[in-house]
Amino acid sequence: MRNIFFLILLLFSSSFVCAQFKSIAEDPIFDEPQEGFAKILQIKNGNTIFIHITPKKEINVQVYDASHKKKAERSFLANYEKDNINVEGSFEINGDAVLMVRTVDHRVPRLYRLIINGSTGVLKNEKKIVELDKITMGQGYAAAFGGVPAPNFYIKKDPNSDNYALAIFNSFVSDRNKRIEIIFYGSDHSELSRAFYNSPDNKYKYMNYADMTVLGNEKVCVLAYGYNTATSGGKESALLLANLNKGSQSVIINELDFAKNLIAKERLPWFFNLASESLTYGITRYNPVTQKIILLTSAKEKKEKGFTSYLVFVNPVDLTVDYSGIIYPQQSNEKSIEIFGEKSEYTGMPQNLFINNDGSFSVVYEDISNTMRQSTMSRATSVTSNLGNIAVSQFDPKGTEKKSYFIPKDQVIWNTTLQPYYHSDREGGAQLLIKGNQFKSFAYLNGLQKSYILFNDVEANTESVNKGKITTIQGVSDCDGFYYDISGSDVLPKRNFVFGKPDRKRDHNLGLFAISDYDRNNNVYVTLKLIKEGRSKGVCLVWLQPQ
Repeated sequence: MRNIFFLILLLFSSSFVCAQFKSIAEDPIFDEPQEGFAKILQIKNGNTIFIHITPKKEINVQVYDASHKKKAERSFLANYEKDNINVEGSFEINGDAVLMVRTVDHRVPRLYRLIINGSTGVLKNEKKIVELDKITMGQGYAAAFGGVPAPNFYIKKDPNSDNYALAIFNSFVSDRNKRIEIIFYGSDHSELSRAFYNSPDNKYKYMNYADMTVLGNEKVCVLAYGYNTATSGGKESALLLANLNKGSQSVIINELDFAKNLIAKERLPWFFNLASESLTYGITRYNPVTQKIILLTSAKEKKEKGFTSYLVFVNPVDLTVDYSGIIYPQQSNEKSIEIFGEKSEYTGMPQNLFINNDGSFSVVYEDISNTMRQSTMSRATSVTSNLGNIAVSQFDPKGTEKKSYFIPKDQVIWNTTLQPYYHSDREGGAQLLIKGNQFKSFAYLNGLQKSYILFNDVEANTESVNKGKITTIQGVSDCDGFYYDISGSDVLPKRNFVFGKPDRKRDHNLGLFAISDYDRNNNVYVTLKLIKEGRSKGVCLVWLQPQ
């Protein structure tokens, strides 16, 4: 009966056309993946791949053809260790899906590359490409309680080619000039170049990786933060941008004068360090229209409490700064005060940056606060992230802000902490599935004609926010997927149901927007929809076309 009901519901819902999202197709219902990691990839040949990486090393792959019909389904066991895994990268290379999986087994960090056939779902190759030295007990203590970043791997793919790069960050190497290593890969996974990110003139004892941008098969531009402390030769610091050119064995580094001695790294309490990946705030993107690197960073003067966001244009050839300015979503701030009162100034920080075909771009902000709680019974501590209001600023190619939007939101993420720019980090990896947290946060759909903010919320907030009230989302059982059209003249856009309003109040349709993929060339957005009918629930892939 359950399968018959879902089939009838599927046939009904697939014919539904939303105001802004046309439903193209829906996959038959299957059981919801609730643990591990998940990701959807749209391949250039028209195929769609849904990947679920379980905590027990099993990888489940579903492949759909260009007509959105399932053509293959595979499950296999990976050879990497199953403890402490994270998916650092998930992307397409030459029609195949590539997973970059980090493991920490017996305190030894390793990185594996898995190549999955994009037509059959078969594992073509699995290779351990990096293994670092075992982390000692003292080093582990320094990472947990001393504010020292833990070793990590960072992956970035060029959105316009099949080239990608790996940054190996090992904070425990004694030689300051060997703490960051960059490897540049071609479309056949061969190394195009490899080099360490040197500290300029040995000036900075500490080097933190921030972000990088791959420019075809020519070069990788890498943003880092160099700094000293009072016990390591002074308090000098700088943001550094370096080029690793194809075939080179060394990087070319430039210190960015606008950020000289600004603090771009926050020293958090130990209980936040346990869940933090990178505490250097900055992202880079290449704008093909202006042929400049757009650098977005958040930094502060040493005596200031809050961070300021800087927008910078850099020439990728000689790494010189062509423009720098401070950005803040003023219209969003005014709307926040208008709705929630004088004490509700907007304090969100940037999370991501999206570039349009004409060279204009948008910066998306989100208000985040992290909290530690201690149980009065067990004395155990837990940390949570409160994900608050969103702001979107739209800029022309020269960096002039043209419009700002404000979107009220209040969500709680359990047992983890999120930091500025986490949204940018997430888009190149896979989403962790844990305790329903995966249904929170937001997605930004950078469409051809319009752009959208999507997230799950309770219907009551549609009207209550206009009265200065908002329901905090702790559990998602009563939520549905909503979208905001980021194109009109209203600072506070109207919203609507992504999948249509359910017929009964007890029924709900959520979107797992954090794993979604958007094919901008064909204007197709694929996400995972969770259908909740009373006590029954299941998920299906949904192909949508933004209007």
